[in-house]
Amino acid sequence: QGNDRVFRGEHDRAISSYTQAIALDPNFVLAYCARGDSALELKDYRQAKADYTTALKISPALAIANGGLAEVYYQLGEYPAALVACNRAIQRDSENLDFFHSRARINKKIGDAAAILSDCKFILERQPSDISARWLNSRAHFQMGNYQLAIFNFNQYLNVRNDDCYAYYYRGICYERLGNLSQALTDLDCAIDLTDDLAILYRRRGRIRQQLGDFTGAMTDYDHAIVLDPQMAQAYANRAEIYINRGDYPRALMQCNQAIRCDPHLVSAHYQRGVINTEVGNLHAALADYHRLIQIDPHDFNAYIQRSWIYFRHGEYSAAMTDCEQVLAIDRNSVPANYLLGVVQSLSGFKQEAVFSFTKVMDAQPSFICALYHRGLLQHDLKNQAKASGDFQLAQEIQDKGAAPTRRQGCL
Repeated sequence: QGNDRVFRGEHDRAISSYTQAIALDPNFVLAYCARGDSALELKDYRQAKADYTTALKISPALAIANGGLAEVYYQLGEYPAALVACNRAIQRDSENLDFFHSRARINKKIGDAAAILSDCKFILERQPSDISARWLNSRAHFQMGNYQLAIFNFNQYLNVRNDDCYAYYYRGICYERLGNLSQALTDLDCAIDLTDDLAILYRRRGRIRQQLGDFTGAMTDYDHAIVLDPQMAQAYANRAEIYINRGDYPRALMQCNQAIRCDPHLVSAHYQRGVINTEVGNLHAALADYHRLIQIDPHDFNAYIQRSWIYFRHGEYSAAMTDCEQVLAIDRNSVPANYLLGVVQSLSGFKQEAVFSFTKVMDAQPSFICALYHRGLLQHDLKNQAKASGDFQLAQEIQDKGAAPTRRQGCL
């Protein structure tokens, strides 16, 4: 009677029937599991957990009770406990694909993409048409950066579910990251054709259009994204980037400020605002942004590099060196950090150390004419005329070939 009521979707009445069955036989383990299932459907997680726990006391090896308990913990957000229960279910019934589905869903919440792939492989080898496993498999490959494999799986998924805008969205991102921007744009167009009220779709398409050089189209998409979601901080930051490229710093600054109001931890907005304030000569404001960036992410080497240049321009050589050393602790081959460190060391009288820093620059970027020039001057000061002449001659050869110093290189 209880099962019949479940079939009709009458879970309240089904629970009543299962309770009557349990009253007749307190050890009727399947009745506890069935009542737990109906309680789960009604989101009565306390009752469901109690029923599955009682079933396991009666029959500790019962796989479906562990599976039910795993679902309770999953719904409650207790993912480690859910994983333990799900593993127990699989140990007791290693052919039940539902348990592997559950474990893949749990690991998605935990963030273990490799474990998801393992479970999906097991499912898809037995049921290649399993659309749920195909989706989880696609997303796991996406998270791991396996974009070609992700595209293959999204293709398989879309062969069955070609009305899922998110599949086109994620496949579009895969194509974007593989450099196939035209296909990425096609996928985002398909996603928007299916669902035209998701701000994230317009923001992503705007980003692709921007990379393709369609700044007008990109700005239109960012505007539309903000209309749909006025709190989408990243869309304001994207608009700021276009204004920066146009040299319209006042508007770019307004967009950065709005982005930061929406999300005070948005790294790109702080970084862009720091760049803007540096360009307009407001170095104290720029410094505040880089301080904030480093508070948000102590490993953001770009923030250290930008801050070190400001310290250098203020004549605070010790602080500039400290920031360069922080960058080199993250990436010992950083060209900007080694170059600026060499300049500061040279100005501070540490000439041998400066030679070493400029040599590190040349190892990574042999055509960096400014580093060669500085190293040549240092070799001259250190009375090593042969090495100085060699650096100056090589610098002249690079200059004659047209590889002149650029602003990007930050030559001083």
